[in-house]
Formats: sequence, structure tokens, C-alpha cells
Amino acid sequence: MSNLYDTTAPPVIGDEPPKSGIFGIVETVWSALRETWNRMRFRVSFWSVVAAAAILSTVYYFGFAESLYDSQAIISIQNKSSTASGVSSILGSALGTGGSTSEVEEVNTYIDSMEMLRALDKQFHLRDSYASADRNPFWRLWWPTIDEDFLWFYQWMVEVDAQTDVGIITIDVMDYDRNRAHAMANAVVAESEKFMNQINATMQTQTMKFARSELENSVKAVQAAKDPQEQAVAEMRLSAAQQALAAAEGSANQQSVFIVPISAPSLPTETTHPERLFDIISITFITAMVYAVGFLMWSNVRDHRKA
Repeated sequence: MSNLYDTTAPPVIGDEPPKSGIFGIVETVWSALRETWNRMRFRVSFWSVVAAAAILSTVYYFGFAESLYDSQAIISIQNKSSTASGVSSILGSALGTGGSTSEVEEVNTYIDSMEMLRALDKQFHLRDSYASADRNPFWRLWWPTIDEDFLWFYQWMVEVDAQTDVGIITIDVMDYDRNRAHAMANAVVAESEKFMNQINATMQTQTMKFARSELENSVKAVQAAKDPQEQAVAEMRLSAAQQALAAAEGSANQQSVFIVPISAPSLPTETTHPERLFDIISITFITAMVYAVGFLMWSNVRDHRKA
């Protein structure tokens, strides 16, 4: 027998009971966010987005961005051929001939390397300076113990522009202090010269080693010759090897690759980075372009859905 006083309404078909637990909370939050976005997206106009980008970038660049001094140095990589043509013909096949392009790239790579960074950090304590709490919180070395992050930050602070076709390298050293920027630029040039001297010494050592080896092989070839024709060829090879060794010994103390300063590191008098007005205008313009493209794409999608 049914209960006459039972007022419980039967469930309506299609209604789902509200979810409980974490899934119910997530669904509620998502519904609220979706409803908020549907209300806001009609009020987010082009000019409000552009104005927000301009205001935020202005606040950042004038309120937080660090002012950096730039000490610039320009150097030229010179390659002087100090070996005779006979030596070049004999040694060139084994050691190759260095061109200005490869030498400029070697110096460029060295300036950007961890080896250079270690030398500069030893002199100027860059790791502590870049990670100091006094620095811009939006541009600071937050993980100074990680060498990869330290190197990345250094490469942003030291810009290298290599013109391999003319053998010229422009070095821009940026720092918070103008005197240290100047001193670091001088140190970069000095370390680069030391690096080139090491390359010269290595090449000279290898050249002498090969010349002596070629002479020893030529002597053995003369001793092992069995007929006049082999004897003549071996003697010609021995004569060429003797000339190559003499030329190599004569050029052993001569520097074949060296750095010529075109412009000594400058002592900056005012900050040049960042270019605040230019950066603010660029950010505002890019934001406007992104908004316009996004709006056109969204309008196209919406029109296709309606169709």
C-alpha cells in the first residue's frame, strides 16, 4: 500500500544529480570560469588590450628593468703566412691551411664558452653579481649553482658579433657598473689573445713534429731504395723534407695568427640597455598585431560554425 503522505517528487528524466567530491568542485569552478570568460570576452576590446600591454611594459621597463652600461671593443683577426711555398705544399695536406673565417669562428666560440666565463668569474665574481638580491627580480640569475644557466646569462650580458668575411669581431660587454664593464671588455680581449697564442703554439708544435717525421721517413726511403729510379725519387723527397724542416724551424718563433685591436674597449658614460621607449613601442605593436590576427581567425571560425 502506497504512503499517501509521501511528498517526494519522482526524479525528472534527464536530470543528473550533482557530483560530489573533487569532481564536483572542479566542474563548478570550470563552469564559473567559463561563464566569466563568456561575459568578459565581449568587453575585451582591441584598445583595452593594447593599452594594457603598453602600461604593463612601461611599468616593467621604468620600474624594474636594470640599466646596463655597454663597453664595446672591436678586434681584427690577422693571419700571416710565415712558411715557404715548399712547406705549404708538404705540410698542407696533413695540417691544412687556416683561413680567417675559421679563426674568427674559433675566437667567437671561445668568448662564448665556459672557459672564458670561468676566467672572468675568477676576476670579477660574476656568479655572485648576477645572482645578487639587488638585481632585477625579473632578470636575475636565480640558479647560480647550475653552470648551464650561468653560461646562458653570461652570453646575454656579453654579445659577440663576428664578421667572418673580413675577420672582425665586435664585443659588447654589458654590466651594472661602467668601470667593471670596461675592465671586463679588456679582460675578454686579453683572454682572446692568450687563446690565439695557445693555438699558435699548438700549430707550431704539430708542424715541427710532422716535419721531423717526414724527414725521418725520407731518410729511410733513401736507405731502402733498390734501384736508381727509386733512389732519385727518395732523394728528391729527402731534399724537400730538409727544406720543410729548415723553414719550420725558422718560423717556429714567429706568430702566424694574432689579434689587432681596431677599437679599444670604451669606458661608457651612460646606460644604453635596455632601449626602453623602443622596447615599449615594439611590445605594444606586437600585441596589437597578435590581437588583430587572433580576432580575424576567431571570427572566421565563428562564421564557419554558424554556416
